[in-house]
Amino acid sequence: MSVSVLSRDVQPVQQSQVQQWQVHKLRGEEVLLSTWTEADSGRFVITARWPKGHPFYLPSQGAYDPLLLAETVRQTVPLLSHAVHGVPREHKQAWECLNFAVEPLASLITTAEDEVRLVVSCSDVVRRGNRFAGMAMDIDVHLGKRLMGIAHTRFNDQPAAVYRRMRGSYADIDTALANRLPAGPPVDPHLVGRTSPADVVLSPAPGGERPGRWLLRVDTSHPVLFDHRVDHAPGMLLLEAARQAACAVGGGTAAVIGMRTDFVRYVELDAPAVVVAGSPVPAGTGRSRVPVSVEQHGVRVFTSEVTIA
Repeated sequence: MSVSVLSRDVQPVQQSQVQQWQVHKLRGEEVLLSTWTEADSGRFVITARWPKGHPFYLPSQGAYDPLLLAETVRQTVPLLSHAVHGVPREHKQAWECLNFAVEPLASLITTAEDEVRLVVSCSDVVRRGNRFAGMAMDIDVHLGKRLMGIAHTRFNDQPAAVYRRMRGSYADIDTALANRLPAGPPVDPHLVGRTSPADVVLSPAPGGERPGRWLLRVDTSHPVLFDHRVDHAPGMLLLEAARQAACAVGGGTAAVIGMRTDFVRYVELDAPAVVVAGSPVPAGTGRSRVPVSVEQHGVRVFTSEVTIA
């Protein structure tokens, strides 16, 4: 995917304020979305604010962290489910795929307070009877007057009763957290583009150092990745693992400019999950693609092709 720096103006009609519960965040400072409006049928304009010094999604080389874009897209999933499709609070939404690309020059942090604006086009809406069951979204992400990124995602929505049947004993959060494995030791933060060991999500694989292979480090006390209690490894944790794995095999200083990701199965907390990264494959001037996967119980549960520059 590629993006252009110039954007197309969209004039919203009537804005509604985003409620904190609509984006599934307990900590108010982690709410990125501000307002939303329906520009026309199936097309929405959402505004957001990105902190210039987020404690986890840290700026790099003067640019916003691309995973800040991914988290902003993630928050649109429950927002539009609740606000537009009338989904009750207890419903569960799950990512099926997420693809995004950013333009590095358009991602630079300026001295001005640039508003983030998402133009969201919804398609392939699925219903089970009268119930909303999921959809796809194509998103243009504008930073000020610049189009800095594009994204495509698909997700499903499940009522609480369906989710409990589907997840079985794993649906009980207390049980899932009681049975979780302790977080392993972090790898050297500088190998994965981090400064704090607390923000590292990869642990050395058992049996000694093996290139491109680690254990997923799941620290349920992390204030950003585990803002609220969940019964499985969150999608943003898996994206961060893919980013860190790609950074490790790409030399430690590589910047992520895109991902193509499939969420195949839930990643459980009570069993080791292995993160595997292949060698970077050249993808144009100064760019490479790194295949990353997560395996649990010998089954591939998550895949991502990470573009680095």
